Amino acid sequence: MGALSDRVLVYARRSHVPAVLRVLGTDGTGLMVIGPRPGQPMPKATDFDYEGPIALDPDAYGYHMATPDKPFLLPEDGFAGTNPTLGDVLDAQLRAGYTVACTPTGYIGAGDTASLCAAAQQVKALNRTDTLFVAALDVSLVDRAFFSQTRAILQDAGCPIALVLGKQGDPLTHSTRIIPNLRLLAATVPLMPICTDFNALDLVAHGAFAAAIGTGGSIRHAVPPPRKPMAFVRDKSPSVLVPELMCWWKGAKISMLCGAAPSRSPRCSCAICENQPLTRFKYEEDQPEAIAHAAATWLDIAAGLLDQPTLRDRAEYWRNICKGAVDEHEMLAKRVRRIDPLPVQKPLKQWADLPAWLTD
Repeated sequence: MGALSDRVLVYARRSHVPAVLRVLGTDGTGLMVIGPRPGQPMPKATDFDYEGPIALDPDAYGYHMATPDKPFLLPEDGFAGTNPTLGDVLDAQLRAGYTVACTPTGYIGAGDTASLCAAAQQVKALNRTDTLFVAALDVSLVDRAFFSQTRAILQDAGCPIALVLGKQGDPLTHSTRIIPNLRLLAATVPLMPICTDFNALDLVAHGAFAAAIGTGGSIRHAVPPPRKPMAFVRDKSPSVLVPELMCWWKGAKISMLCGAAPSRSPRCSCAICENQPLTRFKYEEDQPEAIAHAAATWLDIAAGLLDQPTLRDRAEYWRNICKGAVDEHEMLAKRVRRIDPLPVQKPLKQWADLPAWLTD
C-alpha cells in the first residue's frame, strides 16, 4: 500500500485513459481504472500503457446492494469448477499486474451499518497488506446519526479504506456535517477517497494518505444500484474545469457567459490549454481535450499541495486556494458584466469558510 502514499490518482473509465495519459506522469500521481461489468474479463494493467501505480476499482457497488450475508459481489461461474473466494478475487487483480487489490464491495445503503460491519470483518480476517477495502457508503453513514459507528467499523477493518460516497446528486451537500466528519475520518482512519471531485484534495490536506479524482461527473460519486440510464441532455458540450472557480461548467455555459467577447473568457495555462480560452470547448468531440485539461489542472494543484512540509501547511494551502476561488466568482462576474453574482458551490464555500485545521 505504500506505493500509493502521498499520491492523487486519476480515476477514469477505460475510454478516458488515452486522454489522461497525455498529462499523467508518475511522481505524486497514478491511475485508477473502473473495472469491467460483472461477468466481463478483467483487463491487465499492461493494457493501459502506464508505468506508474495503477489500481482497478471493481465497481461492484454499481451493480450490487450489499447485505450482511453478501457484502461483496463475487463471480459465480467459478475458477476450475469452484466459486472464488474474496481472497481469490484480490489475488487475480495482483496477478493481472495491479499495484494493489481492491475489494468488490456492494453499495452500502442508508443506515446499513450491519452490511458495512460484515464487509469490514471479512476483509480484516484476510489480514492482507496489499488490499484496499472499497467502502461505497450512502452519505447518511457519515452524517450525524451514524458517523461514530461508521468510523469505529472502518477503524477496526485493519486495512486502508477506499471511500466512495453515494447519493443522488452531490453527497457533500447532504448536510453541513459531511465535510467536517470526513475530515475527522481522514485524520483517524487510513483513508483514500476515490470516485470523487475536489473533496479528494480537501481530505489529502487533512490526513488522507492518497486520493483519486474522477474524470467525469458520473464517476465523482456513486448512486444506489441499479444505475438508471442517463437522462437525455440536449447540451452535448463537455464539462470543463474552470480553474479560477474550482468547479466544472458545461462548455456551452462558458460561451454563453462570455457572450460575444471571447477576450473576457477564462483562460488556462495548463499543458493542454497553453493560455487558450475555455470557450473553445463547444462540441461533444472536444470531450477528450476537456478531460486532459482538467486532469492537467488538478494534478498541478495536487503537486503544490503534496509539496507542503506538514499537514497543517497542506490544510492552509488548500483553504487559501478555495478562498481565492470564491473571490474569483465575484471578479469574473464583473469582468463579463453580469448583473447577478455567480453562485458559489456549497462545498467550495464551506472549504473556504471552515478553519484550516480541526483544532483551530
